[in-house]
Amino acid sequence: MIKTHELFPTRVYEFRLEGDDMAMSDQALEYIKTLNMQMYNFPAGVRTSKGDLHKDEPMQEMTGFFHDCLDYIRCDLALQVEELRISLSWANWAPPQSGAGHPLHRHNYSYLSGVYYFTEGSDTVFHDPVDIRNLDTLEITRDFFDGPEERITAEPGKLLIFPGWLRHYSNPHSGKKDRYTMSFNSLPHGPVNAGPQGVPMANINVL
Repeated sequence: MIKTHELFPTRVYEFRLEGDDMAMSDQALEYIKTLNMQMYNFPAGVRTSKGDLHKDEPMQEMTGFFHDCLDYIRCDLALQVEELRISLSWANWAPPQSGAGHPLHRHNYSYLSGVYYFTEGSDTVFHDPVDIRNLDTLEITRDFFDGPEERITAEPGKLLIFPGWLRHYSNPHSGKKDRYTMSFNSLPHGPVNAGPQGVPMANINVL
């Protein structure tokens, strides 16, 4: 007897800006359009900004929104940490009908990562996390990925937050308008996890 179970047990949080709150998003996007964007993911084609975008004054409202969402997750999961703080953030731009997209990747030094959509565009696709177990062992590469995957549509005002180890990519952008997103990584900040006699297991300072 042969039996298989197809499981995909990972939670991805979705938050949305709507109505008057979209003015904050529009203002941030106008600032992002002034940035110098480089093609770091060659030959995938997506242009990317510098990695400390969350520290720029014009981005403070958006960064505050992201931190509020991270704090919601911290409370929802009852995490033993003072704060989840953004450690790295950057903007992404795929020009119209460019075929530009992000290759399959993960954020391997991030506790939770996020992607915010300023515009419509190609989907973000998440791969089954069970398959990632092969990455640190002897691996024979397959010609195709046959595990479960989840596709999430890029819509203005939508923010996704997910574990940094969850592999994902974006489809080649074929839309007639620019595709703009902002991504970030976060790490625990302050005392982390209860230890003996009230001493935490770690104290981390995210600059």
